[in-house]
Amino acid sequence: MKIVKPQRLKKGDTIGVVVPASPPSEEQVFDKSQQVLEGLGYRVIFGSHCRRRWGFLAGSDDERLADLEEMFANPEVQAVFCLRGGWGTARLLRALDFDIIRHNPKVFVGFSDITMLHLATNKFTGLVTFHGPMLASHLIKDDLPEYTSESLWAMISEPAPFGSILPKNAEKPRSIVPGQVEAPLIGGNLSIIVSTLGTPYEIETEGKILFIEDVDEKPYRVDRMLTHLLNAGKLQEVAGVVCGGFTGCEPDKKPSGEWTQSVDDVLEERLKPLGVPVAVGFPFGHIDATATLPVGIPARLVAGEDSADLIILSPAVL
Repeated sequence: MKIVKPQRLKKGDTIGVVVPASPPSEEQVFDKSQQVLEGLGYRVIFGSHCRRRWGFLAGSDDERLADLEEMFANPEVQAVFCLRGGWGTARLLRALDFDIIRHNPKVFVGFSDITMLHLATNKFTGLVTFHGPMLASHLIKDDLPEYTSESLWAMISEPAPFGSILPKNAEKPRSIVPGQVEAPLIGGNLSIIVSTLGTPYEIETEGKILFIEDVDEKPYRVDRMLTHLLNAGKLQEVAGVVCGGFTGCEPDKKPSGEWTQSVDDVLEERLKPLGVPVAVGFPFGHIDATATLPVGIPARLVAGEDSADLIILSPAVL
């Protein structure tokens, strides 16, 4: 499907805030989010049901869906930011009116459970969306790394190729399979990607650079998910693979002398045989210093012998 770029976000524009998955743990997150965004020069509108609770969800499915569709349909809103991730975004997809998004392309930002919306939106509308920091997890933090905010605002506000996603003086990613490839980006949270298989929202990986990250998953579960993607034929189709943070994915401690696999071991074992460029250790995912990645935009993966880089080749906004 032809990609559709949203209009760039400008100072004075309105950001609509939605909570498609789980509610924040503290109510003051809403006020702090408004203060931060307004302090940066934007207007803020919250979804009508943002403060609702429904078990582990931020309101009923109908309420969360209504907020999401309302923000895309509202002509006064120029961008839609997710407050946080969590659980439950997939429950919206069967009822989501993708025509509303298709006819009202806007900047859309989130990650983690929001991966489900990135993949479905990319598949059914072609809209470029942004796998990037959310308000509760990143943007309202007093100690937010400059790199995180600079990457986000430049990616969604400047109609120019972003270039390398790596921060200056950062530890360089490591190549598993050296090589170089140019292709559109697709991906997100590994657990969510796997959960799309066998559904109408199944990830399309053919000829694309797949980027993956996850949190709080033991190495054997990462192995299971990658194996499932292999068994489904999804990894054999990729042009390259970029691995971000696998936070809290350390193996269980074993008695002295027992061997156990790390996440890096699993990634190398499962991905090296693909024979396409593969690199690990990129700064995106459930980490403080996270890059914003434009889903659907062409990038160049350079997996060198000693280090690797990911370069955004095209503007992500108009």
